[in-house]
Amino acid sequence: RAPRTRAHTCTMPAQTAAQQDAYEALKREVRSVFQLVELETKDKRGMCDEREIPTIVRSLGLNPTQEQLRDIITELRGEDSQSGYVEYERFEKVMMRVLTDQKDEYTRDNEEKIMRAFRAFDPEGKGYIDGDYLKNILMTRGDSFRPKEAQEMLAAAVDEASGHIYYEDFAALLAQDGRAD
Repeated sequence: RAPRTRAHTCTMPAQTAAQQDAYEALKREVRSVFQLVELETKDKRGMCDEREIPTIVRSLGLNPTQEQLRDIITELRGEDSQSGYVEYERFEKVMMRVLTDQKDEYTRDNEEKIMRAFRAFDPEGKGYIDGDYLKNILMTRGDSFRPKEAQEMLAAAVDEASGHIYYEDFAALLAQDGRAD
C-alpha cells in the first residue's frame, strides 16, 4: 500500500479585474514597443537586435544604469549568448518581471531630486552651472558618459550664448518620461 500524500497546490494572490486589465495593457505596450524594432526577415521574425534593447527599455519609461542594462541584456541572451538577437517571448517575460516587480529600481528620478543634484554644483545659488564643468563631471564620475553621449545630452541643455545650463528647465526635461500627463 502506497503512503498517503497530501496534494500540494500553489496559490497566488487573487488579482482584481482592474489589476488584470492593467497587466494586460502593460503586456500590449511591451509588445507594441518591441514591434517597432522587430526584424522582418524570414529567419529573424519575432526577434530584435540586442543593440536595440536600451532604446526599448527606455521607451517603456525605465531609466536603467549601464550596469542594469548589461544585466538585462545578459538575461535576455540566455543560453544563446552569441547570436546578437533577442526573441520576443524571452523579452516579454523579462520585461514584464522588470516592469511589475522591479520598476522602482529602474525609474527616473523626479524633478525635485534632479534639482537637488544640480544645486549641489551651484553653491552660490545662481540658477545655472557651466556646461563645460558638467561635461567634465559626466565623463569622469559615476556611471561615466562617453564624449559623444555627454555632447548629445549637453546639446539639449546648454544655452549657446552663455555656455550655461539653466538647470530648472533642464531638470523638468530630464524628469519627463516622454508620455503625456
